[in-house]
Amino acid sequence: MRRFAAIALSAGTLMAGMTAVAAPAEAATKWAPYNSYGNLSAWGTYTRSGGTTYVKGYLRDSAKNGWTACVRFLFTEGTKRYWSRHKIIGVTSNGTQYNFDGKATVSIAAKSSYSSHLWVQECGRNKKTGKYYYGKGKKLF
Repeated sequence: MRRFAAIALSAGTLMAGMTAVAAPAEAATKWAPYNSYGNLSAWGTYTRSGGTTYVKGYLRDSAKNGWTACVRFLFTEGTKRYWSRHKIIGVTSNGTQYNFDGKATVSIAAKSSYSSHLWVQECGRNKKTGKYYYGKGKKLF
């Protein structure tokens, strides 16, 4: 039986599993990237509180087509940048992780103290080459 998990790749660090981000009780704003790729969708909400931006949402791949679905966020503060990329990872019965290609929906979460601007962008990872391809970025604030 296969299990699915979201993986966040941030600043060159691989973080396995899900990180729970407890957003403060504040009005959440919806987000969704430009629809750059078929069979891929991402959506959710973000909140801003106390100089920190919290993002929660979902990433969905609706077809087995040679691509691993992903989405990335860019948090900025002045000239500083923080990228947070999330993709769908499969886990075999012996615990080996692999870039999943097929139908799946996973929860994603991120937070950053860089809270001047937030961008979101759909992306896909080619299973043959391992290269990431990015759609058009969308400024959320």
